[in-house]
Amino acid sequence: MLRLQGINAIIAVIAVFTLLHLAFVPDQHTLRTTFSTLLGGISFLLMTCSVILATRLEVFEEMFGGLDRMYQVHRVAGTFTAVFALVHFFSIPKELPAGVDPVLNSTFPSAQIGMASMVLLVIGLFVALNRKISYSRWRNPHKVMALVYILVIGHFMNAPGIFFERLSASGLVLILAALVGTVALIYTMFGMNKRTATRFTIETVNSLERATEVVLKPVGDMLKFKPGQFAFVEVQGKGWSEPHPFTISSAPNEDRLRFTMKVLGDWTRKVREELKPGGEVIVRGPYGRFDASKTASKQQVWIAGGIGLTPFLSKLRAMEENDDREIHFAYAARSKEEAIFLDELQEIAAQRDNVTLYPLFSDEGDFARVDAAKERLPGQLTDYEYFVCGPKPMVDGLMKDLKREGVKRKTIHVEAFEFR
Repeated sequence: MLRLQGINAIIAVIAVFTLLHLAFVPDQHTLRTTFSTLLGGISFLLMTCSVILATRLEVFEEMFGGLDRMYQVHRVAGTFTAVFALVHFFSIPKELPAGVDPVLNSTFPSAQIGMASMVLLVIGLFVALNRKISYSRWRNPHKVMALVYILVIGHFMNAPGIFFERLSASGLVLILAALVGTVALIYTMFGMNKRTATRFTIETVNSLERATEVVLKPVGDMLKFKPGQFAFVEVQGKGWSEPHPFTISSAPNEDRLRFTMKVLGDWTRKVREELKPGGEVIVRGPYGRFDASKTASKQQVWIAGGIGLTPFLSKLRAMEENDDREIHFAYAARSKEEAIFLDELQEIAAQRDNVTLYPLFSDEGDFARVDAAKERLPGQLTDYEYFVCGPKPMVDGLMKDLKREGVKRKTIHVEAFEFR
């Protein structure tokens, strides 16, 4: 669930900038100039927030509720960056006010830099929001945003003093943001991958029904993670350059790292057909806050759809003998044949008094629905805390119906596994 701590921090920064900008307005400013420069400043602060969130630092995961939520905020902040920048571009006066010394206010062509950054920003936003563009084609063009950020800094730092007073209170806020953002950008481009990388060799590639399980052996220390977390997997070798995020399906106490990947596109199909034991893999992470062990309620409902099983599989494999939670686990698949690891799940449920398994097969007319949960669960729906992972239509429908039944949003935990 998205935490408000991070959102409130962003709002606070923008509020402070706005108050300082409006409280110390230069005498030469017109209302139009004040308004347009305010929007430009807010746009830059939002862009800086996006740059900072791209560092994937754990402290921000805690503030926002997980990397998936950070990327949602990153995407929204990027969208509003472009909106405010466009309004700023079209509303900023194109000529200096009357009486202003053009010599004192002549600098490197700020307008041309602003125009270039605006064009690249709009193109980048279009590419980022266009779901028809594949991840592999989106990833490298998206890196152009680093250049855009540097151009934007150059734009306002070279702007005429009438539009940007560098030593004003709000001007100092923007300069400080530029310094922090530049450090974050350098770390993201040159330091993050090295710091978070753990090396593995491929031990086994197991073909499952419409999925592939990849078993990795650590080269050095084992990756430390919590059940329900995910990591970015990057296969080394020609044609395997791009990393992809997958939930870890093994338990933290195992000496091997396991990922179970549904065959959905070219990359996962290539994993199934071409990946061989002995190859090298770099794993970066772990990330995520999909943790069912630290909630207030001991009565929990887990709902998995298809490959959304993987975080729950890790949780079940890591469950201790003295676990006192009451868990009702609904596992939805198209058919029994497509229900991967069903035998293992049934064995775990048979061995544990606190786990009740509900296999749901859509080809038999059994779906993951709230009305079915009302019939099967003992007590009221509001007695439980919910953890849901699966296809977006299923997750959205369940959340809507649960809230209609009076279940509070804070008791519904969803893995929003989208990064663009």
